[in-house]
Amino acid sequence: MPRTPAPPRARVTRYLALAAVVLLAGIGLAAPQRLAGAAPADAAILPTGATDSPGAAAADPLQQLTRVRFATQFASGGVPLYLAVDRGYFQQEGIDLDFVPFSSNSEMVPALATDQVEAGGISLNVATMNALARGVRLKAMLDQGSLRPGYGFTALLIRKDVYDSGRGHSLTDLRGLNLVNTPPGKATTNYCAMSAALQRLGVPQDDVSIAPLPFPDMVPAFANRAIDGGLVGEPFMTRILQQGTAVKVMGQDEMYPNFTVNFIAYSSGLYNNRPAAKGFARAYIRAIRDYLAAVNGRTSPADRAQVDESIARYTRIDVATVREMAPVGFDPNGLLNQDSMLWCYPWYREMGFLTETIPDSTFAALWGTELVDEVLNEIGRVSE
Repeated sequence: MPRTPAPPRARVTRYLALAAVVLLAGIGLAAPQRLAGAAPADAAILPTGATDSPGAAAADPLQQLTRVRFATQFASGGVPLYLAVDRGYFQQEGIDLDFVPFSSNSEMVPALATDQVEAGGISLNVATMNALARGVRLKAMLDQGSLRPGYGFTALLIRKDVYDSGRGHSLTDLRGLNLVNTPPGKATTNYCAMSAALQRLGVPQDDVSIAPLPFPDMVPAFANRAIDGGLVGEPFMTRILQQGTAVKVMGQDEMYPNFTVNFIAYSSGLYNNRPAAKGFARAYIRAIRDYLAAVNGRTSPADRAQVDESIARYTRIDVATVREMAPVGFDPNGLLNQDSMLWCYPWYREMGFLTETIPDSTFAALWGTELVDEVLNEIGRVSE
């Protein structure tokens, strides 16, 4: 007999291979401890008129929901997922979303490849490209964080006393400085975006020294003068700026505008389940548009407060910090900037981070563009 759907909330599943408390690489905070659900057990929070939006069909109380296990690090870039859960959008599409915490991108890819999870938020970094070269197959589907102009949620920070001494005021003045980035350092999508700006300015890659350091460790490292600067993401960028130990030199949205840093990948199993695959995309794109409307002041202050509260609850970042953070950028149609993602491939090869050759046919098979286009033809395309 079909089961009655639970209230619109997400469960959090732990794999036996993971520790009971997962250190989240994206934000450096502990995963939510409530196994019964990351969202509160009350009814969905729906903005006024939400059921009139495209694709917002009412949920059938006897509908059999499709379980979708989603690999996550509970970073702020997951905000469309959090909103889609809290506002009941996934349930309206017949999806029961089940968050599965992972500590790194490299752990998520094999889980996606073997259908241990149906979807996940990853990046096209060296680990993912190595997996593709070994024959792992997945589908790159939806934007989960792009460096859109005005959305500099990662940036180059220089320690304040170094900056005040006249050093590190631009990308052309980094030689000799002790800079850091999340592990493994240069072989990341964020540094890849920075390398494009360095190349554009004619700065040799050897002029920039990057050591690996997790985001949480950057906060005391700036305070203790252990580093001269680094590429820092939210919420740690806001915390460092609040403590007054660094100056923001350039947002990464200025280094490579519209660069897609993270994306939602589908497993082959989910992609081939067309109703569930399209339903997930509809709910997610709808939530992206809610988020962009809220952070750009096109909805009420109460709606923005709901968005901030969702981010705070899932990421365990305090609401006051969430309000101060630079917003995450998303394409309002969920589309990926494929050119930016592929730009990293020859750069990784040139730098020696990637030794495998990936055929063009493998990259061609990576994109789930056709399915996303089908969804956008149904719900309509918008522009900011």
